[in-house]
Amino acid sequence: KNCHCSASCTFSQGTVYCHRFGRMSRLFVSLAHLIIILAAAPGFTVGDLEVKCEDSQLTVKVGGDLLIRCHYHFEDESSVTSFNWVKMETMGIIYNSTMNNSSLGQQDPSYRDRAEVWNHGMLKGNLSLRLKNVTLSDSGTYMLSVISPSQSYEMMIPVGVRAIGEQPIIHFYVTDEGVPILVCESSGWFPEPAVTWENGLGLQMTKYAQTERINSTDGIIHMKSTISLDHGHIGNYTCTMMDHNLNEAVSFVFVILIAGSLWNIVIGAAGTIVFSVILAISVYWSW
Repeated sequence: KNCHCSASCTFSQGTVYCHRFGRMSRLFVSLAHLIIILAAAPGFTVGDLEVKCEDSQLTVKVGGDLLIRCHYHFEDESSVTSFNWVKMETMGIIYNSTMNNSSLGQQDPSYRDRAEVWNHGMLKGNLSLRLKNVTLSDSGTYMLSVISPSQSYEMMIPVGVRAIGEQPIIHFYVTDEGVPILVCESSGWFPEPAVTWENGLGLQMTKYAQTERINSTDGIIHMKSTISLDHGHIGNYTCTMMDHNLNEAVSFVFVILIAGSLWNIVIGAAGTIVFSVILAISVYWSW
């Protein structure tokens, strides 16, 4: 028996039955098929796990506290069983917690008594991490893993650690040729700061300076910048070292008073400049 319909056929007791599908019927079948596919795809299931962190990357100063703010949302919050904070470079466990129990037995010793999360934070969707007394070795990528019986979620947050150095000190001496020299030094930096010199007229003198960095075994940088005063106006000179990322600077002002051709009084005014404040003045005599 032949089917002459433009659709599928069935045969029953010698009779041919044609089955036609209109456009709406075909559309319904296609949508139903699409819904089945989406329901089976990761990230579209009912009760989808969602994790959000407020910052995509962070910068913190040495000695300060690192705070990574993260939260999660799940349709069935009781299904989230644990979360972990790990440092990717060392794979050291910073914090490992289950729903009603903190498991710190495998915690990296370098984070002991420094890492903490919020009490009952997991019950309220708060997975934020606080790391106290940050050091240079804490720089790197932090991974948050949230785990439920059906799925898991990972979040990566790069963290940079910077150090602001000590207030610079300027040393003064005169060469055998009679040229006055200023040497500006400061320790405790990371990374290397920008070093500038300026005279009392506001003119940049940095191009006349020779600046070098001296690395220490712990990664901290010592800066040394030397300038001769045979260029331009002789008067007060300011040596400034600045971290442009943090927009913080420290500075030393050195003032030289000259009477005739003799050096009579050398006054060094030392001050830390954060918001351009001079804190201290010291007086040096040179004959």
